[in-house]
Amino acid sequence: MIISTRKDTSFQRRRGIFQRENYKYRSKHRNHRNSRHFLFYFSFCTHVSTLTFGIQHCKSRDIVHTMIDVDFITSDLSKVKVFTSVSLFCGIVYFVAKLNKTINSILVFCWACFVKPLIQKKTVKTGVKNQQQNLELFYKNQAHIYDTTRTVLLKGRKECLRLAISHLQKKKDLVWIDIGGGTGSNIEFMNQISSISKNFKAVYLVDLSPSLCEVARNRFIAHEWTNVHVLVADACDFTIDYKSADLITFSYSLSMIPTFNAAIDNAVSKLDKQGIIATVDFGIQSNDTSIGRVNTLGGLVNRNIPWILRNFWRIWFEADKVFLDSSRRNYLEYKFGTIKSVNQYNKTLGKIPYYIWVGCDKARSSQILTRLNCLATESPYLAPYTSPNAQITESMPVSKGHEAAIANLQKNLPFPSLYYQREVWRVYYDEMNHLYEQFKNQYIYAFTWEDPREDHNILNFTSDDTVLAITSAGDNILSYATLPNPPKRIHAVDLNPCQNHLLELKLASFRALKQDQIWQMFGDGRIDNFTDLLIDKLGPHMSSNAFQYWMDKGTNAFTGKGLYDTGSSRWAIRLGKLIFKVCGISKHVTALCKASRIEEQKQIWNEYIKPVLFNRIVGSFLVGNPIFLWKALGVPANQAKMMGPSVIKYVIDTLEPIIERSLISEDNYFYYLCLMGHYSRTNCPDYLTTKGYKRLTGQKSVTGDIPIDNIRLHTDLLNDVFARLSNKSITIAIIMDHMDWFDPNGVDVINEITAIKQCLVKGGRVMLRSAATYPWYIKTFESLGFKCEAAAIRKSGKSIDRVNMYASTWVCTKLESDDENSGDEVVVGDVDIAKLDAGRRRMSSLKI
Repeated sequence: MIISTRKDTSFQRRRGIFQRENYKYRSKHRNHRNSRHFLFYFSFCTHVSTLTFGIQHCKSRDIVHTMIDVDFITSDLSKVKVFTSVSLFCGIVYFVAKLNKTINSILVFCWACFVKPLIQKKTVKTGVKNQQQNLELFYKNQAHIYDTTRTVLLKGRKECLRLAISHLQKKKDLVWIDIGGGTGSNIEFMNQISSISKNFKAVYLVDLSPSLCEVARNRFIAHEWTNVHVLVADACDFTIDYKSADLITFSYSLSMIPTFNAAIDNAVSKLDKQGIIATVDFGIQSNDTSIGRVNTLGGLVNRNIPWILRNFWRIWFEADKVFLDSSRRNYLEYKFGTIKSVNQYNKTLGKIPYYIWVGCDKARSSQILTRLNCLATESPYLAPYTSPNAQITESMPVSKGHEAAIANLQKNLPFPSLYYQREVWRVYYDEMNHLYEQFKNQYIYAFTWEDPREDHNILNFTSDDTVLAITSAGDNILSYATLPNPPKRIHAVDLNPCQNHLLELKLASFRALKQDQIWQMFGDGRIDNFTDLLIDKLGPHMSSNAFQYWMDKGTNAFTGKGLYDTGSSRWAIRLGKLIFKVCGISKHVTALCKASRIEEQKQIWNEYIKPVLFNRIVGSFLVGNPIFLWKALGVPANQAKMMGPSVIKYVIDTLEPIIERSLISEDNYFYYLCLMGHYSRTNCPDYLTTKGYKRLTGQKSVTGDIPIDNIRLHTDLLNDVFARLSNKSITIAIIMDHMDWFDPNGVDVINEITAIKQCLVKGGRVMLRSAATYPWYIKTFESLGFKCEAAAIRKSGKSIDRVNMYASTWVCTKLESDDENSGDEVVVGDVDIAKLDAGRRRMSSLKI
């Protein structure tokens, strides 16, 4: 057999002709709007034709079977197969794209965002483009499919607009500037929230891309909006027909503006003093970029982006000239005061970080600076809103928030975020305090254990009282406010920020929601549309820190098992339910909670439930376990020691009398909640009743305020709060059982009692509960000038209140004023009491 080694050049010449024709066609249609479709089709036809002519050429050649060109078989035919396969694939994609708009849009998007920028780097000379040319090169071929392809990528746009509108005091005749508004989809979104034609005097869409603006004009013409104006202009120097705007927004535009500083400065000059500015955008922040200005940011939840995500997404987006660096958001937070800040991830497309931010003129809160300090410290010098420096004296106490605000003013920083909130409930706190880390960003109690009915029976609150109490879940704080004559001021104190977040959520609910909605949230513990309520209704009445927390945790808390399966104490409830299930008594527990007679209740308890709860296994591994006591029940080791030699006996003495005292189904919402996971309409805290709702939302107190207006939330140690309050400003301090936690050999109790005494008026009372019948620190109270009386001491088989969790309740009354005792030196142990006042801060210690 003779094998020819000649190259068959005739076929290759014909193939070259078609390749040249292909190139000519591509050159001719390079700038055609729809050239991408013709390129697919022409490529497909070219390669099929190449294969056809190759076959015809082989037939026409007078080549015998023995003269086979081995190179042709092994090389050219294999290439033809590859070309044919690719052509067929491209052809299929082309026809599918023509039939399906979504696939068409995706292909155009991928071409414009991922392929075209790489080609431009090689074909377009650098240094000859301005920003408008950059935008046109990027958007011109995709303007018609922009909205379709950005729905999944650009998250948070609707939420940002809803949050901005909810924070606007003004609701009619609004002037709105949407900077970088693109195709105008934001304005369409806004129309779903607030009518463009009815509520807006003028709307300005500002964008530098003519292609996007053309799409926007056609959209607005279709809606027949005559008050919407499209400006093809630079964000740094555009002008409008009005002196100022009520609302300015940046929606995924700030990250694409090279001269972002000038754009933000322009926004500063155009925002009304009472206006709102809102931004939603990609962003990569880190803890290092927040140093020195944490209190201006409105919270740190999800703000620190991991190193890998920070660098990956920054590099990825820079290919499309989208810059995720932190400097843009930093400058925004420097030029404006932060009202709300939310940090989230777009998890649909690979955890892309983005933020929603709402701000205002940073000088807006200067007029209430002193008043907020007075409200936090219970100072008698309540300056009017219009006179920030009125009636300031050197003896006036100063809050930590006032100190932080003065420090920020000296650096030309905005005030702490808490100063820009609509409500004044939340007192400033330093969120970087290391003491908060022990709580791991969760509250311990989703409900309050102490019985507020007994509190009132013992203390007899009046409208002349100023009360300080531990927050816990806030139920008792709200119960005090529902009284016919509620205290004129209630200071709620808790070191755990999340406990105050929970109470703040309840306060905001009474300000913004209907009674049925409040019942769903805190009665049933579940509500379907929590996030929508948070953004549209609750957000304006909450601090940014609390808003961040509930944006992050709220959906999970109010769905599934509900609110009362959250917090550290949920583990005790879950373990109890597990024991009931394993032992087969769950149905009897339900029957206990439905019993209508005491005899029936006692029978179920004695026959089914008591033998399970008080067996040796449960006693040894749960009730007698110090880890379980602390982690699940919040009982520290020092308090456990005060329960006596047998924790099991303590628990029996707690629970047994409850069964005989009253029906759990009707008059003991504490245990009903633990066993059923929710309240009932006839068995719930005072604030969830119809009467409570009316008093917290409508009925004025003797001071002329709605009772919830007089609540202040302090997130700090009791000693630090006492140190900032005015002397003789508190009439009642309710400190629950927390003194049980102290070391009997330490000085913490002495420090705290001394601080309490200085804030109490003469005759002021301290009410406390203890796991001991006679707590060891009662003698310390007596040595420091208090008269101590037991309001209730628990005896075996008897209860002292509906909870019966503590062995005793005490009331300690201050006998003399500090002035009467000012000349005496008081020493308790080795501690000189006179030296403990050194930490109290007054206005004279600040340089303003």
